[in-house]
Amino acid sequence: MLLMFFSCEKNESIHRDSKVILDKLLFSGYTGDTIRAAITYGSSDIKKLVITKWVNGEQVPGYGINVSVNSMSDTYEFEQEIVVGDEEGTLIYTFSGYNAADKLIDASDLAVSVTLTDFGRLSKFDWKLTAQTTNGESTTTDAMLDNVYRLNSDLSWEYDWGNPAGAGMDVLNQYCAWKYIGTELKADSVYLIKFGFLSNIPTIDKYKVLRLDDTSLWIQTFMDLSWLGEPYTEKTPVVEKYVAIPKSSDFTPYRGENPANYNWASCSPGNY
Repeated sequence: MLLMFFSCEKNESIHRDSKVILDKLLFSGYTGDTIRAAITYGSSDIKKLVITKWVNGEQVPGYGINVSVNSMSDTYEFEQEIVVGDEEGTLIYTFSGYNAADKLIDASDLAVSVTLTDFGRLSKFDWKLTAQTTNGESTTTDAMLDNVYRLNSDLSWEYDWGNPAGAGMDVLNQYCAWKYIGTELKADSVYLIKFGFLSNIPTIDKYKVLRLDDTSLWIQTFMDLSWLGEPYTEKTPVVEKYVAIPKSSDFTPYRGENPANYNWASCSPGNY
């Protein structure tokens, strides 16, 4: 009797009374992963499937998928990439079935648990420089404190140096691409690719990620400062600290200059 009970429980659908049937009700993944679910129907009255997206109980404006349903034998394969921002609350996709008169017949929810990857974290925020140390000593200047970096999800990067008067040699570079080194969850290094003044040979600056969370980023590189004499060497450690700030319309690449003048070399983000 006990074996028969568990056998029935195992085979009995969790959608016993549902008319919009999902092959799963829960999904977990990382930003960048693809959600997949198969939808079938338990009523011939359903003629349309409407898919809406909700984050923290608020419907996401502009998001909606309408699917025509011809018969109960139809199956809809839902696919959706988890994007940055989906992790900010409870993520729900609602699948609603309507009849020919647009009356709701039934609806089912797919709840998604999202983990933000380090790649997603780097591209979610702008990063403002707050401190720099060279060989363990502070080398931060006031001119650095308005430097803001933007690492885009398409692997391009942009730089707002703030007041051009304090930007120095930064105004002579064409800013091209960035490269993420690490696992799906954890960043190991970030490479920044740029072109020096009128040069078509890329300069690649390599930074070790020492710390990364939702509020701060610490990176380290090594510079040849041996020409300064002791205690500097060919591999002098330089550590920079950034704070995460929300992306805003105030961000201005090549601030004070004409961005159209910075395209003397071919740039291919994702190919470095």
